[in-house]
Amino acid sequence: MKSISINSENREVKEVTLVDTLNDSYAQIGNNCSMVQTGEYINRTDAIMVDEEGYFKEGLCGFFYGENFYYGNAVVWGMNPEDGDDADCSVKVEDILPKIQWVDANTAIRIRARIMSNPYTITSF
Repeated sequence: MKSISINSENREVKEVTLVDTLNDSYAQIGNNCSMVQTGEYINRTDAIMVDEEGYFKEGLCGFFYGENFYYGNAVVWGMNPEDGDDADCSVKVEDILPKIQWVDANTAIRIRARIMSNPYTITSF
């Protein structure tokens, strides 16, 4: 599956091929990643996937994609809109790169601490 790797430490965005989607994603994200979650949907068929336990790790760099902050690295997955199965991502590196603002480790640690000190609020209707 054609994917995009976002490496905050090296400040690099590049196209990659994921043969075993999950395990190859763990390797691209690094830092002993063993679970991923959707950070946000870029469009109808592509999503930024991040380390589900990323905020529990220390000393990582990060990045903003638009207004959203991501701690560590990420990969972009594509999906087939008809059945939800994995598919090549439709977004291109040149579409993603202008929307990324890199954050060094010192700044990322401060942002992480601020996020971790604000618990989620769940509201029901």
